[in-house]
Amino acid sequence: MKRPDLLVIAATGENRRATASRIAWIAAAAIVVLVLTVQPFSNTDVWWHLALGRLITTSGIPSHEPFSFLPAAHAGVGQQWLYEVTLAGLVGAGGAGLASLVMGLAAVAAVVLAALSVSRSARVTGPWLALSMVLTGLVLNSVVGVTSTVISVLGVAIVVFVISRWRDGKTSAVWGLPALFLLWANMDAGFAAGLLILLAALLLIPRSRAPHAGSRRQLAIALGVSAIVALANPVGPGVYASVLSGIFNPGIAQSLAGFGSPNFHEWWARLFEAEVVLIIVLWTVSGGPDRFSAITGFGLLIATLYAQENLGLFAVFMTPQLAVHASRAWNRHVAPRIARRSPTAARHLHPVAARAILLVLAAAMAVALVPRLSASAAATYQATTYPEAAATYAGAHFPGQRLYTLDTWGGYLAYRFPSGRIVFLYDEPAVFGNTALQLYDAIDQLDPNWVHVLAVEDIHHAIVPSDAREAAALHVLGWTINCYDPASRSLVMSSPPSGAVLPDSGLVIPPPGVPDC
Repeated sequence: MKRPDLLVIAATGENRRATASRIAWIAAAAIVVLVLTVQPFSNTDVWWHLALGRLITTSGIPSHEPFSFLPAAHAGVGQQWLYEVTLAGLVGAGGAGLASLVMGLAAVAAVVLAALSVSRSARVTGPWLALSMVLTGLVLNSVVGVTSTVISVLGVAIVVFVISRWRDGKTSAVWGLPALFLLWANMDAGFAAGLLILLAALLLIPRSRAPHAGSRRQLAIALGVSAIVALANPVGPGVYASVLSGIFNPGIAQSLAGFGSPNFHEWWARLFEAEVVLIIVLWTVSGGPDRFSAITGFGLLIATLYAQENLGLFAVFMTPQLAVHASRAWNRHVAPRIARRSPTAARHLHPVAARAILLVLAAAMAVALVPRLSASAAATYQATTYPEAAATYAGAHFPGQRLYTLDTWGGYLAYRFPSGRIVFLYDEPAVFGNTALQLYDAIDQLDPNWVHVLAVEDIHHAIVPSDAREAAALHVLGWTINCYDPASRSLVMSSPPSGAVLPDSGLVIPPPGVPDC
């Protein structure tokens, strides 16, 4: 019979091995997630945010939208000023690669915090945490990158982590919430989701499963102070009005990139769909979620179906749910069938094996990431994804003249031409309002009055993808093709001179006899 002190020592050693194994699994998953979340400037919003950040650092926050020649319906361009200044600082200090790395690390921090919000009492082992983190990273891959959405993903993860600690009785964490929301409200409008999640926790978590009544008052006070400090931004009370306007009066903004519901014909939307099915199945076979998790998760699901940019909030909230309920389902339905008759000691990843695996993953991460973060890789990506050469041509041959382009390229042109107001429109519907969005949509959708809009807005030049419907329609009208950008497959086009002969054939790409930009 073993002595009691030896049993204590054995148990302590086992706990240490379990903790080390848990940390190793989380670290390994974090490395995989980092490879998925470090991305180039694929989100088209990055360019106008970067242009605005540079403008703010030199001239302060503008009172109105500063780039487009369209009149903006709202003056609220400064709510994200802190994100924009930070982005401009990162790019100025280390180029696009540094900005991509920092935002990727922020996304990884969100996934790690979400995994750590699983209570120790749930007894979820490292493999389940790692699997839930990797699945979350795969889902996040389509919405993260260099975008302010990452800030809200991280903010929601912090809120979920604080709620978890609060439920475990560690109530001091709630006093950090006001500082979080002070920063968050000046970086992304998604802070409103964080406030709603806190309110849901306060209302839905039963008293029997939460700390004492005094701590509930602490959470309520922290929530109230957080809602008040969120007003400390250039928009002031208008920040809440902007959020409500986007919810209840989306208007034509739903047709712009990032503001519509998910397109389930795309692979990332299928992955999101699979995650929803998986979490419902796991909830069903593992005994079901608590009221807070179910209602909040369903609310975030509805928000994602309404606007795909909310996908990251749903994914990070579901990370601990996947880990907990997958573990429970396994222990209830699978483990008893494969367990041996004689009890065995719990097996954990050997420390040497854990270190070896982490070293291999770190080396693989370096091989995958370092080339992607180089200046040459960023330049190549920019030239092939955005009309870099076409913009250079237009700037040299048509300085100061208005340009039409797609909303997804409008932000890039705002970055290239930050003065002179020659840009038509970019992805910021909350600022432009429905009137401006309808003008854009008339051209983009080739409405019956689209030619009239071009004439009224004095637009005689365009930078458009060669396969865009606008390119073919402008060609039919006799617009001249000035040059072709083979890297981005874009065209610089100009309105035809008076008396020009209309073309007798369709648009051919590459256009014969047209020089490269």
